[in-house]
Amino acid sequence: MAGIQNPPRTAGERSVGLVRPGLTMTQMPTVELDARTGYDFLVSGCSDCGELEDLLPEDRGWLKDCREAVASEIGQTESSRACIGFVSEIGRLMVVRPEIETARQVASAVDELSDAELLECLFGELIESQETTVSARQALNGDTEAYAALAAQLRQWKGYVVVPETLAELAPGARRVLAAWLPRFEQVEARVGRMLARDIAGRRVDDAAANPLGFVEKATNGIRMVPDQRTRRIVLAPSYFGRPYNSLTKVGETTLICYPIADSALGAGGRTAPPVATVRLYRALGDESRLRILRLLAERDRYLTELAVELDLSKPTVSHHLAQLRSAGLVTMTEQGNLTYYTLRRDRASEAGPELSAFLAR
Repeated sequence: MAGIQNPPRTAGERSVGLVRPGLTMTQMPTVELDARTGYDFLVSGCSDCGELEDLLPEDRGWLKDCREAVASEIGQTESSRACIGFVSEIGRLMVVRPEIETARQVASAVDELSDAELLECLFGELIESQETTVSARQALNGDTEAYAALAAQLRQWKGYVVVPETLAELAPGARRVLAAWLPRFEQVEARVGRMLARDIAGRRVDDAAANPLGFVEKATNGIRMVPDQRTRRIVLAPSYFGRPYNSLTKVGETTLICYPIADSALGAGGRTAPPVATVRLYRALGDESRLRILRLLAERDRYLTELAVELDLSKPTVSHHLAQLRSAGLVTMTEQGNLTYYTLRRDRASEAGPELSAFLAR
């Protein structure tokens, strides 16, 4: 259940980019690289956390078959699918427990939790969000009306059922998902671990201390974090199965970002295989709505809601398009407190060719 998008605040009329307050008084966060395979175990179990096209050919069919088998095993109701979506939230547990490394250790740690403790973990993002913290806490305390209102609010934001029909289904459902997914993920865990290690080895780790926010932006291919007193630590966890997307989770004063591993970390490819980044770029440009988004961002930075209104599209649809554009390196997402806005990366857009540049300059 990664990435609930908070509705943006009204920014008022403006003809240029968004105003960014001074940053000199805020302490820079520390940045850590964390290549534990347990994170990818959780990401791979979440059916909407990545794209099959960004995996190696041998993994695409395997992942699709495994997900279909698990869905059949645990049931294919809306409530069951909602439980699958929440599994990635268990990454919060790994943030505070560094001894948990592998998929099996994740499953064992979850087995040791009571249902109440597991629900606190699964509802973590909803509790952290200012927009849902009150209703989420009331729901966890047994308020069925608050839970129903929360479910309706989340469905309106995301465009599909986010939480199970009743709260009592969530913890047992998440446990069933983990139990069904564990033996399947273990088939590829060692190979995935080697990919994560290659990604870390290919990065200039010293830059994480010298320029922490620049390091984050480069690793995530476009997430620009603004210094914030509420974020003291950023954990970057490389992910294979989450490619090409980033998944952000707040855990107290820590922000966990599961970022897509670099193409060079895949350890595969032949002479005639096109670079994945090139395929991703032209795939992102092959859609009229995404081109219109780029045209609007060429004028100035914008919030998600602004784009949705101007394009007459739902926010979940626009959010999906923006994720595609970010993965292609065409758009930067800036997190500033509770606000998130989007900026065109003009250097990357110019690399796509003169026709796109001419369209954006109109």
